[in-house]
Amino acid sequence: MEKVLITTWGNPFEWSDITYVYEDGKNTKITLNTFCTLPILRRAIKPDRIIVIVADTLANLINERTREPPMKQRKFSSYDDVLEDVKDRVEYFVSDKLGERFDKIDLIIAPGVGVFKNIEINGDILDYYHYVTYKLAELLPATNMAVYLDLTHGINFMPVLTYRAVLNLLGLASYLKATRLTVLNSEPYPRGVAKERLKDIMLNIKSVEDQKIQPKPISNLLNQTFNRWNAFISSIANGFPLIFATFYPKIKEVKDEAKNRLNSFLEGIDVDGNIIKRSLSLDSDFKTLSKLYYFLKVLNTEDTFRNLPKQELSLEELKAISDRLFRNLPRVGIIVEEQIKHLEETLTTHGKPKKHIESKWKPLVSYTKIGGISSPSDKSSTDDKRIVRNFIAHSGFEYNITMTKKTFNEIVFKYKSKDKVITYAVESMIFRLEEGS
Repeated sequence: MEKVLITTWGNPFEWSDITYVYEDGKNTKITLNTFCTLPILRRAIKPDRIIVIVADTLANLINERTREPPMKQRKFSSYDDVLEDVKDRVEYFVSDKLGERFDKIDLIIAPGVGVFKNIEINGDILDYYHYVTYKLAELLPATNMAVYLDLTHGINFMPVLTYRAVLNLLGLASYLKATRLTVLNSEPYPRGVAKERLKDIMLNIKSVEDQKIQPKPISNLLNQTFNRWNAFISSIANGFPLIFATFYPKIKEVKDEAKNRLNSFLEGIDVDGNIIKRSLSLDSDFKTLSKLYYFLKVLNTEDTFRNLPKQELSLEELKAISDRLFRNLPRVGIIVEEQIKHLEETLTTHGKPKKHIESKWKPLVSYTKIGGISSPSDKSSTDDKRIVRNFIAHSGFEYNITMTKKTFNEIVFKYKSKDKVITYAVESMIFRLEEGS
């Protein structure tokens, strides 16, 4: 299981050294005098990857008392200059103050907001959350993992928004991977205490949350331009295996769309000396694209999904997808399993297509009387919500638009009208969100 340590930092040049203590509950106790929790956690946890998250508000920052870091303040002419300045200051702290290797750390410099002596940044506070989600989607592994989130040194909005970003991504990874989250925080630093007294004080780093992460689907839709991807998002949340396979996105296309939006956001940042203004915001669509990209990164590690998208799927392929993707979901998993079992019993005998199943495409409703499948016809389903409920109840196998035939010794399925299926899938997601389920 891969170990990842994620930590949020406010202003590291305000921190003083003190003794930290970490116990992992397995007879391991480490004590270390240092300026922050990173060195002791690296020794104790031995993470495979370390991610440090700071805000761009560190640009030009100097501690007036200690005059650290020993770098000049300057007037910036571009946002790249701002990012380079922040990177240099964090590198000084990591290398010179902590004695750690900077090249062993993945640094995220996220968009901050606020007016400070060193810099003024104007923008949307949620840009931080959406950007961190995007960068973590790039950096987090697509394997079984134990994530340690250290919130000791984050300030203002950083801890809560980072926690949300991590939890959402891990909820997607846990569809296929064993995933655990441990949230850490140390006891507060005793400010105003005499130096002589500080030598005797030890701050315990505590686990404030430790949980096995359960699967959690993406809970937002993109704008209508991306309704094919929205259908896929709905297939995860509602348990639609045929839609999942039919509209499986290309990961490069999703990543490129997110990257293009990020580039537009960065190009819209105006830098005038020490004043930074963001004319654009990273919106909810950008966050959703980031999560979709990460989910595809996880899915693409499995052979079951590597040949997708696919327009025609056998019953065995649908069973394999459903078993791998939905089996651990208490409600959705049971419904999908029952629907596929019902189709199998209706259309096959001992794993072979029943004799009356034809070799040409016919809607499932054609086998209603013979096979015992029941579904309201298009004429009787005039109520939109009734159609959506029916679509959800049958795991996307709506019998009027789901086509089937036998091919050799297999039962094969496809959709008659992709446009109609997309509409039903999107409406199903909207219905789910409105019902709060």
